Amino acid sequence: MAAFDRVLVLETAGKVGQVALASDDAIVAEDRLEGARRRASDLALVVDRLLRVREWKARELTSVVVGLGPGSYTGLRVGLASAKALAYAAGCAFFGVETFAGIAGRAPAEARAVSVVADALQRKLFRRDYRQTSPGNWQPATDLMVVSREDWARTLSIETWVSGPAAALLEGKLAPGHRVVPPDHRESRPADLLRVARSWPWAVTTDVWTAEPLYLRGSSAEEKAASVTTGADRARAGQAGDVGEAS
Repeated sequence: MAAFDRVLVLETAGKVGQVALASDDAIVAEDRLEGARRRASDLALVVDRLLRVREWKARELTSVVVGLGPGSYTGLRVGLASAKALAYAAGCAFFGVETFAGIAGRAPAEARAVSVVADALQRKLFRRDYRQTSPGNWQPATDLMVVSREDWARTLSIETWVSGPAAALLEGKLAPGHRVVPPDHRESRPADLLRVARSWPWAVTTDVWTAEPLYLRGSSAEEKAASVTTGADRARAGQAGDVGEAS
């Protein structure tokens, strides 16, 4: 398929950003950005270096693939904004990919169902469950949601494997019999996003204008501001009630 002749892949949902170039279904160059290097300028430098290594021009890209999360709020915003700008400038195809789908695809072949989880803070989890309908083909079994750790554990079936960045926080608390995907298969890689973009349309958006991170909640600052606003509204309501009683 022409769209995958020269591909730039960005995965910035995790603590370590990942950048790769691919041709067809093969990764041909790859680099990483550590946690402290999360700015758009850092990402642009890595992209430029990889393009130079392969002697590709940015305008020659045939598609840009980017992970939509869930994951790091800052990382997702930087990655998506960069992917949109590059796709628009190059006039190439755009593929926004659900990061959790890439992780689900890394589950062991014997797994028939997997629950992918990431830390949503405040003892909550980003969660989506998947089922393997045929060898190597996964489909969503639930919506993408934010749940409490307690609700997740309560509704986790014994035959469902556990994966994702938050698996390490939970595996020591699981009931006997639950199986966990090995640590080196719990994060999405550029190769995983590429496979999803090529094969699983249910996990992909191709509209560069409307694509948004799959975060399901605001940033920490936004949530704190909302909490302050809610508290102030409650206080005003209480004062109004006091006035009404006094009258």
